[in-house]
This record gives sequence, structure tokens and C-alpha cells, in this order.
Amino acid sequence: MHRSIARCALAAVFVCASAAAQKPSYPDRPVRVVVPYGPGTAPDLIARVVSEQLSRQTGQSFVVENKLGAGGKIGTEAVADAKADGYTLLLGGKDTHGILTHLYPDWRIKPEKDFAPVALLARIQNVLLASPKLPASNPQEFLALARQKELRYGTPGVGTNLHLAAAYLQSNYGLKLLHIPYSRSFAEALPALARGELDLVVAGLPPAMPLLKDGRIKAIAVTGTQRSRFAPDIPTFAESGVSGLESGGWFALFAPKGTPQAAVDALSKMVATALREPAVTEKLSGVYADPAPSSPAELAKLVADETQRWGKVVAETGIKLE
Repeated sequence: MHRSIARCALAAVFVCASAAAQKPSYPDRPVRVVVPYGPGTAPDLIARVVSEQLSRQTGQSFVVENKLGAGGKIGTEAVADAKADGYTLLLGGKDTHGILTHLYPDWRIKPEKDFAPVALLARIQNVLLASPKLPASNPQEFLALARQKELRYGTPGVGTNLHLAAAYLQSNYGLKLLHIPYSRSFAEALPALARGELDLVVAGLPPAMPLLKDGRIKAIAVTGTQRSRFAPDIPTFAESGVSGLESGGWFALFAPKGTPQAAVDALSKMVATALREPAVTEKLSGVYADPAPSSPAELAKLVADETQRWGKVVAETGIKLE
């Protein structure tokens, strides 16, 4: 009798120990995902789609927090300064991890060194858009026209990757372009384009597609090297012989430097699983984004490549911010 009770007790201990061993050690409490841009923007929507799925997978809340300002600097700094325990993450991208460090040479944050890359989440295409009144409808016509007369173009602000894409074209192809930044409300730029108050706007596909479908604006070219599956009829600049221009958007998760590698690896695997979910792919397609899973090492290489490439563009165009 006593032996039977002892055996049952011992078995219970092993069952509990086995369950404890199988239970994931990370995360065991809510995770904060800082987005350095406003609600409703492409990075915000991408962060929310993935965070929602990660919450389902882990049983822990992944809470999106918008911490915007200074072109992404404020949110980026907040995460860099956070405790490196895996419970504060940054939704970063081309601007935070490729451009800002060159625009602010004295910035105390060095994104390439002060963060642990976790995983790439998604990519979106950017596109050069035109007023219906502009007598140019393709890359060749645009380049010819912009060499002859000054064209006004809008972007989200000075030093953004969309501004740098246009500045690259202006610097390398002898174009006459006048930059009009919409730093406070980029949402006003596309309606202004539709009314003919601007000649051009450089924007991501998410805000542009509704107006393109309605015929209120037209597309000149995709600024990336490949056509978008969401708008396959829009040509790329590369097809017209414009080389060196690659300003499609990408968004990824980063943790503060010093975050335990076990947490980084666990997160990376969780993200890969999340991005394979049909519901996630469908929701990302709703904002014209393509899932783009990666390993931490692959993301680190992307950051290094982007930092080098955009450093050259900033140097060529002479753009600086104080």
C-alpha cells in the first residue's frame, strides 16, 4: 500500500517536471512592441498583424505602443535604452536602421551596433505617383519632362527614404525637382496630387492604391527593383535603365543590444511560424505588404547593407538634419 502511494507520488513529480520542462520559458509576461511611427501607418499595421498572431501562439500579450517623433528617433532611442530582457522590442526599418545614422552624425544611438536583430517581418513597394494632369505616364516620359521643367514633389518629410529616393534621381539624372515636405500630415499629399497642386508624390503602395484604383492619380514607376504583385502593371525604374535606386520599404523586429540569445532565437522562430499563417498573409496583403521571414543573421546583413548604401546616397545628395 505504502509502496503504491510512493510510486504514484514519484510519478506525479516526474509528470510535473516534464510539463515544466516543456513549458516555454519565454515569454512569460507581456511583450511591448514599440512602433516609432503613428497609428494607421504601414509599419503600425504590420506590427499589429504580427503581434496579434504572436499573442495567439504564446498566450502572452504582444502590446503595440506608438512612440513617434523626430523621424523615428524617439521610439528607436526608447527601445535602445530599455532593459535587454526580450520584453521590449522595436518595429524598425530602412529609416531607423539605414538612414537616420547618416542624417544625424552625432546621434548617440548607432542602430547597427545598439540592437540585436530578431526577424524581418514584411516588405512593401514604394512608387512615384503623378497628377493626372502631368504629361508623363511612364519612367522615360517622366525623366525627359523633369529635365526640361521643374516639377513639385511631396514626401513625408526631409530625410525620409521616400525623399532620398527622389533626391537620388535628381542628383544622378539631372532632374529639376522641387521638394515639398508634408512632415505634419502626409495624408494631405495624395489629395493635393489628385487636385493637381503637386506634380508628383513618392509614397508606399498602401495609401496610394485606393486613389490609383479610382483613377484620381497615376503611377509612373515602382522605386524598387521588382514589380509589385499587387500592381503588376506598374513598371520599375530599373526597367528604364535607372540603376542604384532601391527604396522599397521593409520592417523588422529588433531587441536592445545584450538581449539573451535564447530569447532572440525563440522570437525569430515564433515570427517565422506567424508569417506562415494564412490569416497573417491575408491581413498583410490587405495593406499591400509581403511577408518576408528571415533569420537574425540575415537581418543583420540587411541592416549592414542598407546602412552602407544609404550612407552613399546621403553623401551624394548632401542632405543633413540637425
